[in-house]
Amino acid sequence: MSQLTEPAAPALLHRVKYQISYKKNLGNFENTEISVGLEQDGKGHPDATFAKVRGWVEENLEVCIKDVSEALGA
Repeated sequence: MSQLTEPAAPALLHRVKYQISYKKNLGNFENTEISVGLEQDGKGHPDATFAKVRGWVEENLEVCIKDVSEALGA
């Protein structure tokens, strides 16, 4: 005789999207804008996925700002 068990609750699926932009005035009515974003699917509570996505985006924005600033000599 088999044992009856309640089915497990389905895992909560979600998608997290995070984008951040940085705009710098170069003077003489010129600007540069850098945007970095990431969209990630996840399971469970979205806070953990959001923390990972946000960390990746912010880390890569810093790298991009440095690269663009060096390329522009700013």
